[in-house]
Amino acid sequence: MQDDPTLPLNHEQPEPPDVPPACEVWGSFKLLARVGHGSFGEVYRAWDPQLEREVALKLLLPGSVGGDEEYRAMLREARALAAVQHPNIVHVYGIDRHDGRVGFWTDFVRGKTLSVIVFSQGPFGHREAALIGLDVAKALSAVHRAGILHRDIKAENVMREEGGRILLMDFGLSTLPQRQTDVSGTLNYMAPELFSGGLATVATDIYALGVLLFYLVSGEHPVNLGRLTAREGAAAIASRRPLMDLRPDLSESFLRTVSVALEIDPAKRFASAGQLAEALAESLGTALPAEPAKLAAPPKVTRKTALGVGIAALVLLVMAGFAMSSEGVRHWLRAAEGSATAGVSTSKYDQFLKAQGLLQHSYKEANIAAAVSGFQEVLKADPNFVLAEAGLGQAYFLQYRNSGDMKLLDMAKQATAKALQVDSNLAPPYITMARMAAMEGQTPLAMQQVQKAIALDPHSAEAYAALAEVYETDGRTNDALAAAQRAIDLAPDDSRWPVRLGDYEFKAGNLKEAAAQFQRGVDLSKDNPVAFYDLGVVNTQLGKLTGAEANLRESAKLEPYVDTYAALGSIAEIEGKFDDAAALYQKAIALDSDNYQAWGNLGSAYLWGGRREESMQAYRRGIELAQAQQAKSPNDPQLLVQLGDYYASIGQGERSLVFVRKALALSSDDPNIDYRAGETYEILGQRAKAIPLIATALAQGYHATEFQRSPELASLRADPAFQSALNKAKRENAVDSAKKLN
Repeated sequence: MQDDPTLPLNHEQPEPPDVPPACEVWGSFKLLARVGHGSFGEVYRAWDPQLEREVALKLLLPGSVGGDEEYRAMLREARALAAVQHPNIVHVYGIDRHDGRVGFWTDFVRGKTLSVIVFSQGPFGHREAALIGLDVAKALSAVHRAGILHRDIKAENVMREEGGRILLMDFGLSTLPQRQTDVSGTLNYMAPELFSGGLATVATDIYALGVLLFYLVSGEHPVNLGRLTAREGAAAIASRRPLMDLRPDLSESFLRTVSVALEIDPAKRFASAGQLAEALAESLGTALPAEPAKLAAPPKVTRKTALGVGIAALVLLVMAGFAMSSEGVRHWLRAAEGSATAGVSTSKYDQFLKAQGLLQHSYKEANIAAAVSGFQEVLKADPNFVLAEAGLGQAYFLQYRNSGDMKLLDMAKQATAKALQVDSNLAPPYITMARMAAMEGQTPLAMQQVQKAIALDPHSAEAYAALAEVYETDGRTNDALAAAQRAIDLAPDDSRWPVRLGDYEFKAGNLKEAAAQFQRGVDLSKDNPVAFYDLGVVNTQLGKLTGAEANLRESAKLEPYVDTYAALGSIAEIEGKFDDAAALYQKAIALDSDNYQAWGNLGSAYLWGGRREESMQAYRRGIELAQAQQAKSPNDPQLLVQLGDYYASIGQGERSLVFVRKALALSSDDPNIDYRAGETYEILGQRAKAIPLIATALAQGYHATEFQRSPELASLRADPAFQSALNKAKRENAVDSAKKLN
């Protein structure tokens, strides 16, 4: 489950990692190394041949499970646990029996348990302990709602993953008879009622979490029970030392929270893990951020060019560039008073502000590179300047978004994690972490991180913009619109946020609203090529081709991008200027010769310009590059449907259909995929399949300008069957929209 080998141990110190396994296999799993052991079993780093990945495999000791009834009880609990989806819980994947031993397997997570961190680094401050406890309490609340008890909460069973996520571990044993009665290895976390024969309850889990909080801030347990008898243990708990004696510096609110969790009388403890979480949040000086209600999101609509070739959405550098304002920096420096950050020299502070300001204009790549250099210079002078470390992590992430270089992503994660190690109470690192998690599809984790950022700084426009990004990744467009508007309200003079809101309006099919926001972005930043590009794209969809061309040429003049020339080429194709379009697509290829969409665009322009042989060569090059990309992203519907289009254009219908069908199977109500697939079916002469797909796409918001001007679809537009299908699709879409609103 981890690199740190302490799951679960009978003491809170690490054992040597990667102990060679006693046997090589268990069932179909290959045992790679033993990474932990405890009273009931052993934990192995193992290879799952079915999923072709490493997993953490926990094997119970022989004889731990008596018979079929006990195994069935464990199986029922494993199923219940597998249904619990929470970002702070290690997910259980399966359970089985082989060679007389029961085992279950989970994600193999890299990180350190809290026992190792406290053992090696000493106790936590109360704020970081409260944040950790908040995560554990939320996870425990989810477990309890599923009707399950943990029964073994302790520092060895909570991990800080690389990147900062807190994970509650070691499920799957609570149904064992030994778990109900045998307390070896967990005595110090036992609630007093268990010593007198009481059963485990929600209250005993809450008591154990109270012990954990006590341990995190003191490095000690409330009482060291050792091998005391039940009567001795109960007496020792009753006479334990209060936490205040060990840490009189802690806040009254935190001390009170731990005291209530550790009440001798279970009726006086918090009634639920949720109540404990609320108390911890209050000790941090904030309320728990409530997750907004999930609203039905309108269909996603991305930017497309005409004639079967995609206008790829330009990498929205201006949207990627989250950076703190100077006022925000000063706020965090004041908040960090007394830390290493507060003592930074005026010159280095000014250098930091300059680098941070560059990130606010990250729509130009040179600004990001200059920001990286600036942060690095500040950190050379003061390695503990935490905001510079956070800014460096952000800048590396922006560079990764532009280049796709995985080394930059690793550097971003390392810098962000280091910033949190120095001070876990700053919002900027959590914002970057949330954006990285959202990009990687870890929406629950991303939501958790961005809510932490908002809790730490409820007036941060950057935090709300990151929240919008998380919502958009999750398909919650209405929520994304609201969060982006909140960012604008907090920072009305920052051009990044209206451009972000315009992007979401565009995807929601609200073209006029999108154009207004993009125009506002242009008005606020006349040197922003991305704002001009976005405005040009939406004006193209609105049929304002003259204005669109002017917007796009201004964007290219400020900083040339592949997608800018692709959009200009699209306008030329719509106007029937195929030679001009080909010249523009060649400019795009000159900027990025490995861009498969640019080659596909060129193939389209050549084809409609009567240059068939050159068209086939361009399409084949596009196919070659797209298939190389497919090896990295085999299930990308947009890539697959593009390949289908290219193969159809060179006359390879059977291969085309393979990609189109897979794209449709992988996408769900995506009008972009439906439209492109329908267009491909029309190219292949299968109009009966093309009509419903294109009609559905248009009814769901796919923009009409491309469709109305595409020569490829001229015959389909004139077909009465198409108009009938379009009217039907619009009626059905109106009914669906009404249901979602209700």
